[in-house]
Amino acid sequence: MRALALALVIAGCGSGDPGGPDAALTGDASTTIDAVPGDAPPAGASLGDFQLTYYWVTAEDEFGGAADTTIYTPACDALATVPAGFASSLDIEGTGRLADGTVINVSGGCPCLRSPCYEAVDAAHPWGYGVQDRALEPYRSIAVDPSVIAYGTSLYLPAFDGVAMPGDPPWGGFVHDGCAIAADTGGGIVGMHVDFFAGLKASYLTLDAALMKDTITVNAGGARCP
Repeated sequence: MRALALALVIAGCGSGDPGGPDAALTGDASTTIDAVPGDAPPAGASLGDFQLTYYWVTAEDEFGGAADTTIYTPACDALATVPAGFASSLDIEGTGRLADGTVINVSGGCPCLRSPCYEAVDAAHPWGYGVQDRALEPYRSIAVDPSVIAYGTSLYLPAFDGVAMPGDPPWGGFVHDGCAIAADTGGGIVGMHVDFFAGLKASYLTLDAALMKDTITVNAGGARCP
């Protein structure tokens, strides 16, 4: 869960789900606007302009240096010994792929020699865990501040509508319809800030170069993204 990973990096401690679905949604969701042209169903109300950042599953293979940093399971068993740069990236992104292909996700603070601790993902969460045990999905999961956008809220991102997503099916290789869901959070995601889950770092670089946006408008999903 990205929420926990970033919170641990910034605050140095903490565990568990930092919020819930009762968080307030900014804006009047009962008001709709025609956010898309033609006969497409309308999106919901504009929630405003948000800072845009990206996150992804960090990969051990992308880091050089000696494998000198041990990461642990919650039981304090050694899970893997990896380069320090990868361990630091893992703490920030929350999910990573080891050199042997195993995908691991932050599980929380722990009393081991190094914290946070990690566990391998299961088949239902191949890209990692968001809040409320949600499975992260590339190009669909968005990390939000739950005091601004409630977890589980369907969102429409006009800037992504019509943009080709990098990669191969089923996770990539399609034209985005602008629909996403508030499925995650993070210690660095505060206020009017959304963090778009790109799946892989290469996908983030491709999207960032194509869009060249630091700020995007975010709408409630409305009929466009039910």
